[in-house]
Amino acid sequence: MADEETKPVVQKQQTDKLEVIEEGPKRFVEHGPLVIHDTETGLYWLKKDSWQDKGKYFNWYEAKDFAERKNVRKIGGFSDWRLPTSEEAATLYSEERKNTGKTGETVHIDSVFPEGSFKMEWTMADTSTRRPRFDFAQGQIVSADEYAFGSVRIVRKDPVKTVGRRRNT
Repeated sequence: MADEETKPVVQKQQTDKLEVIEEGPKRFVEHGPLVIHDTETGLYWLKKDSWQDKGKYFNWYEAKDFAERKNVRKIGGFSDWRLPTSEEAATLYSEERKNTGKTGETVHIDSVFPEGSFKMEWTMADTSTRRPRFDFAQGQIVSADEYAFGSVRIVRKDPVKTVGRRRNT
């Protein structure tokens, strides 16, 4: 039953000339007005990227500061926002998804995210002066100078809950 809740089921029925498509539960669900929950990965994404939120570009350091400021303000009720890993950012990309980016180009993210995001989003990395960004138009990781300008869509994940054992004494 849990698999049915997280994976869409699409059935097509042909009736005369009208095609009816019934879909199961959605993968990306709004979690309040500011946050999107990815039911497949368990990640929570800020609905707007930093370009949409602030109307300006950020270098890699400013992107990290953006996440910290959101933590101080407990945006969406959370205080553990951060830059995504490249692997996490890649989970948003799908060639089939089409959304309109900042300059009118197609970015391949779900339409639950608002139009107008920047196509290049900073990701987390511990490198020298080159930092990875995920290109949502091309679906690839590209490297850029840490002071180059871009945007960031911050992420968080619920901590793993462990069940403790009771000791018999």
